[in-house]
Amino acid sequence: MNRRRKQKRGLLICLSLLVLCSGCEQRAQEGAEDPIQTSGEQRKQAISEESERLAEGYRDIYEAAAREECLDTLEVQEEIINHIGNAGYAAVDRDDQINMVQYEQAEDFCENAQKGQHDEVTIFSVMNEGGFVRYDMETEGGSIDVTVSTLKWENGEPLVYYYQEFTAHSWRYTEKGYLFLEEYHPPGYDGPPGEIGFRVKPLDETCRELNRRYVYPVGYERNNLLITDWEEQDYGKLDFYDLYEKLYYVKYGDYVPYQVYEGAEYEIPEKEFEEVIQSYFQIGREQIAANTVYQPDRQTYRYRPRGLHDPGKAYEPYPEVTAYEEQQDGTIRLIVEAVWESTLTDCAVASELVVRPIDEAHFQYVSNRVISWDEETESRWYIPRLTEEEWMGFYG
Repeated sequence: MNRRRKQKRGLLICLSLLVLCSGCEQRAQEGAEDPIQTSGEQRKQAISEESERLAEGYRDIYEAAAREECLDTLEVQEEIINHIGNAGYAAVDRDDQINMVQYEQAEDFCENAQKGQHDEVTIFSVMNEGGFVRYDMETEGGSIDVTVSTLKWENGEPLVYYYQEFTAHSWRYTEKGYLFLEEYHPPGYDGPPGEIGFRVKPLDETCRELNRRYVYPVGYERNNLLITDWEEQDYGKLDFYDLYEKLYYVKYGDYVPYQVYEGAEYEIPEKEFEEVIQSYFQIGREQIAANTVYQPDRQTYRYRPRGLHDPGKAYEPYPEVTAYEEQQDGTIRLIVEAVWESTLTDCAVASELVVRPIDEAHFQYVSNRVISWDEETESRWYIPRLTEEEWMGFYG
């Protein structure tokens, strides 16, 4: 009797297990959610909701700037950064022109990552137009996991429209105070770069102001002002065509009025060309002509825009002034260092640039002396313009 009861009881247990397994299989077939996937989706939703709430908190800043059409100014970006900082987060602008708020959080994170300890931090990188890129980072054992999400304003409402997770392929925290991260890209990848940098440690505000006034508007993009030695007595290898293009924009707030196409060649009236160069250099016509192609019979300068064969490279470094000295003759000596995210370096080249302030709105470049190069990155971003022989070979 007891044996039958045991057999019956065993049969009931088997039947129950069979029903239970069938139910599990049915739920799986009906699309029951994976717990891991559910957790990931919940995290994504939580980040999105939190970011949108944070943006709602500075709606008045955004709407006022949108009405005045000044969303892309540093002043507005700084207001947004301060709002995010007051909410308890580390935040900086995308171009690292404003000191990071709540930087201690990021500094502790970087130091713990170097020690292989566990830590977490969120850094907001504020962009033009009132949006931001959010980096949620977690470190353990020297590795950094990154969750990237991007918020923009669309039809007057904040919207998170991009979300990605990756483990940093490599990363660096430098003595100067830069955190660099690199996302892995396979060989042959031709999309945007996978490197990003944040200045964590604050920089002297006077250095920042001097950089904005004298250095950043020209920078390293398609010119050699900061990467060659020159002085007022010898302008050496300075390319005044490149500087004409850059300084025209600085002077007039617009691009040079000459259409760019392959093989284009123009004659610029001497007054027009010289007025731009002489606004920022103490230089005579003879010296300008020695560094360009001047046509005295027509009183013009020949001008050939860069084309496919000498375009310059994208994602060049950006400058920052790290020290300065006001000199007895009224000039200012600036130490300028190139931050190049593409190579995870905070000083691809360092130079000593001297400028001569004239008044609040005007100044002149006096000299530049290269102090040092990073051995692995020396001038890889700069491409000289075509020589006469090269240009004729392509277009003549």
